Amino acid sequence: MIFKSISDAFTVAKRDLLELYRTPFRLVMMFIFPILIIMLFGYMFPSSSSSFNGVHIGIVNNDSGFTLNGQTIYLSSSFISLVHYNSTIIFNNYTSLSAAESALRSGTIDSVLYFPSNFTSNTISNQPTSMGLITNPTSPTLQAYIDAKVSLASKVLSAELVNKTILKANSELVNLPKINPQFVIAPIVVSSLPILSGNYFDFIGPGLIMLLSMMAGLTALGSALSREKEDGTITAVMLSPIRTGSFLTGKMLSQLIRSLIQSTVVVILVILLFHMSFNGNILLTAAILILGIFGFLGLGLLVTALTKDQETSQLLLNLVFFPMLFLSGVIYPLQELPGVVADIARALPLTYGVQAFRQVVVFNAPLSSVWPSMLILFLFGAVSLVIAVPVFLIKKGNG
Repeated sequence: MIFKSISDAFTVAKRDLLELYRTPFRLVMMFIFPILIIMLFGYMFPSSSSSFNGVHIGIVNNDSGFTLNGQTIYLSSSFISLVHYNSTIIFNNYTSLSAAESALRSGTIDSVLYFPSNFTSNTISNQPTSMGLITNPTSPTLQAYIDAKVSLASKVLSAELVNKTILKANSELVNLPKINPQFVIAPIVVSSLPILSGNYFDFIGPGLIMLLSMMAGLTALGSALSREKEDGTITAVMLSPIRTGSFLTGKMLSQLIRSLIQSTVVVILVILLFHMSFNGNILLTAAILILGIFGFLGLGLLVTALTKDQETSQLLLNLVFFPMLFLSGVIYPLQELPGVVADIARALPLTYGVQAFRQVVVFNAPLSSVWPSMLILFLFGAVSLVIAVPVFLIKKGNG
């Protein structure tokens, strides 16, 4: 009996996989969709700030300069050159602050740099000076980039001025201890050393792969069963000698195989296109992917059992999918979420799948580090199946 049940399950799985093979459009779309998702997020979240293009900054330069030995010095020009360094920023000059602000409101430029008339003269006279940076709060990512460029230019120019001032003072000191310019500029220096080389896609890549695996487990089984319910083929299968348990096991097995192949293609694509680090054990990586898919097969089955058609099923699945997209650490670190929202995120199974997969793929974490997350995925999948299968059978009996 057990052997026949297993054989029937493999028969159902083989039937499903052959049906997919015989439907070229569905086979192609199985890979096109995750590829589009990876490409979309890969280029939405650039790996470095230098990826910004077409940034326009308005310049209102009222700096009157400072004349020394017949030569007029403009520190504002040096500042603008530092902002422009190693970037594709385009500068637009305006004669008044009001004109620049109007351009910012209309979207012609992205920020405004304002230099007062005493910008250079105050600085040369060893007086603190200030300048203005007017930003657009509706584009926080772009403004963070501009703020970083302007802040760096300010630090570099300030360090040069301090260095020149101290060197001049040292030349006037006789038989007295010299002042170290580096100590005045930065008495404490922090050396930031990454634990391994990589880029931003080392964070978002593993999250997207696990998200697509979850999505495959969540939607594939539910969509397949909903489609068979609408076509009426599921009734014919249920009336055959194949036991219901074997039928469901076969359907889950076929979806697991398809989703694993799909995830493998996505992993290879992410590594080739976006240079995501892959330092982990292949078997452990595959195990986490399988658990990620398995963890949501039961939930997909439960949604299918509770709905009468594929459209309603898809709506419910989207209701589950989209909160996990933003709350499971796929795009944003959990540390960026508010307290209550972070607590909700820690209750989502995908959170643990993303953490485990990222640790293994990027940091080559051993099984001893990720087994708690893997256990949570397994328990979630097992519990959801224990609930979903009886509900499915009851609905089948009533329908």
